[in-house]
Order: sequence, then structure tokens, then C-alpha cells
Amino acid sequence: FHLPVIYEDDHMSIVNKPSGIVVYRAQGSRGGGSRNGGHGRESLLSVLPYVLTPSNVTAVDENAALKRPQPVHRLDRPTSGLVVVAKTKQSARLLAEQFEHRKAHKTYMAIVNGNPFASNGPECGEEWHIIDSDLEGKSSITEVKIVRQIRSLYGNDGMLSLVELRPKTGRYHQLRRHMAWVCGTPIVGDTTYGGDDESALKLRKRGLFLCSNEIELDHPWYNTGSGLEEWARMGEGKVKIGNATLFRENTMEPVRIKARVPLPAKFESFLYHENKRALK
Repeated sequence: FHLPVIYEDDHMSIVNKPSGIVVYRAQGSRGGGSRNGGHGRESLLSVLPYVLTPSNVTAVDENAALKRPQPVHRLDRPTSGLVVVAKTKQSARLLAEQFEHRKAHKTYMAIVNGNPFASNGPECGEEWHIIDSDLEGKSSITEVKIVRQIRSLYGNDGMLSLVELRPKTGRYHQLRRHMAWVCGTPIVGDTTYGGDDESALKLRKRGLFLCSNEIELDHPWYNTGSGLEEWARMGEGKVKIGNATLFRENTMEPVRIKARVPLPAKFESFLYHENKRALK
């Protein structure tokens, strides 16, 4: 499968995972392939050595290039979008710590079945709503903004909504469960939480409409002693590389990296055709 590389240096990379691909091999799929969901060679982990350039970092103290590039967080198989990959031992530790302590900021886009905040009426715009609803007894917070709404013959109350989602906690299937259970508007194509009514089944043909399209976090090298010296020699407060930007607001702030990718083409195609059918 094709795996676009959004950003890469000797220490880390960011890739754009297609939907339908697992990040790691599923349990029970050692070695080659598995016909029962393991994907075997068709995993992100197994493809990375073929699409990324080997790190040129020289082994010093506890840091060295990894034998294989290592994803530092997961993304569900049906979800598409950005995955951060470590290329050195030091980067693997520093990047993983950011995800563990919620210092990495992820943004998702989704199409949901209905209006998530129907009691307030349609309200596309800049307003963010906060969903604060525990999952398994643990605090779970999601910020939601309605970006666009269209008519749909099969949508709940004749409507579908394109929403922007920012998880502030990292619970299992948090976004999917919050949209389905709290808002009553499951993400279109969700076979686990979307229900089995006519509306859900009619809209289920093109997979899950959930994409992790933006991520921002501290760069694992440019905030070390040697890395900051290198950053200073570059003499730039901001460096844009492809779909990623390296920046430092001021000398008191860390060097951050922010990457953003367009949504998969199926999002716009689906919204266009659903709206067109409803307006006939």
C-alpha cells in the first residue's frame, strides 16, 4: 500500500496512514500474513523501513539509531491520518512521553450522522463545544466544532455534519463513543458504535469517516542541548517543510513541529453526493 511521508529527518518522521491498515501486527500474526485481521506484512510497522531513510545519527551514550523505525502511538485500523514515528532511541522515549502526558495535540475530522447539538439548532462556525463524559469511570474530554452541515436522505433528521474533534484525554475509542453515546450522532461508517438502524446501514458503504489530519508536538531533537544549538545556527523562527512546520515562538518556548494533511477525497465526494441526492 502507498504510505505518504509528510515529514522526515534523522530523528523522527510523520506519515499519513491509509484507513484499513493496522499500525502494528495483530496478536497471533507472527511472521508473515494473517487472514483474520493481523495484516502481517500489511502493517504500518512492517512498511516503514521501505519508505523512510535510515537515520545517520551516530551512537552516543544512550542514543543511537533504531534498527527499525518505531511508531510511538496507535491509530485504529479504520481511521486514516497522521502517525508519528521515532528513528532513534532518544526520540522514541521523548515522543512516547509526550503522548503519555498529553503534550502532543491531535486534531481529527469526522462526518457524523445528524446534528451533534440539535437542541441548539444548526451552528457552524468558530464555537467549540466541550464533551466531558467519563468512560470506564475515567475522565474523558473532547472538544467539538461543527464545520459544515448538509442535507442527507438517510441522515438522522435529514442531516450530516462535518465536525472537528480535539481529544483532551486518550480513552479507548473516545471520539467514536462520545459522538455516538453522548451526542447521539455516530461517526458515519462506524460498525461498532453506529447502530444497525436503516440510517446507519445506508451510510455504511464507504468505511469510517474519521481522519487524524493534524498533529503538533515538541521536536525530540531540537529541544536537546545540541539540537538547540543547531536550531540557533539555522537562524529561523519558523521552517516549513512540505506539510509540516517547525517553529519556536520565543526562547522560553520549545521547538514544536506541526503537520496537517488534507482530508481523504472520499470525505468531500460523500458530502457532495449526499447533499445532491437530498436536494433533488
